[in-house]
Amino acid sequence: MIEYGIQVIEYLYEQIDLNETDLFKRIENIGLQKFHIHRKFPHVFDFLASSIKEESAEVKDIIRNKVDPIYEQGTEIIYKNIDYSKFREDIDVEKAIEILNWTMFGFGEKALQQINSFEDIDEFGNLYFKEWERYSEILKASFYK
Repeated sequence: MIEYGIQVIEYLYEQIDLNETDLFKRIENIGLQKFHIHRKFPHVFDFLASSIKEESAEVKDIIRNKVDPIYEQGTEIIYKNIDYSKFREDIDVEKAIEILNWTMFGFGEKALQQINSFEDIDEFGNLYFKEWERYSEILKASFYK
């Protein structure tokens, strides 16, 4: 099941438009792709979300060794070919990226706590995107010229 889940996530990564060089537009596009993938494979994401909560140390390590690299690959893809010249000169881009990562992963974690099943993604997804847009606008106004 984990291997299949990884294949679904890799499919998501293949859908990312690397020609989009604006970081915030790319993140928005990734969010839309995730939404569509979650709708198509809700049980896969339910399984992956539950596997993260695994408490057995042995099983947890196996899951972490398989899943963590795929998420690291996704983080690399998010930032590939980005136009960093859009950032203000007085901004430390590496720190801004860290803040953005913390915000994205924290926001994703918050969403996981609020949703019972990815089968319910339609209504929740719309609210999720509207809320993310508010965070994104704040960060964009803070970091961009």
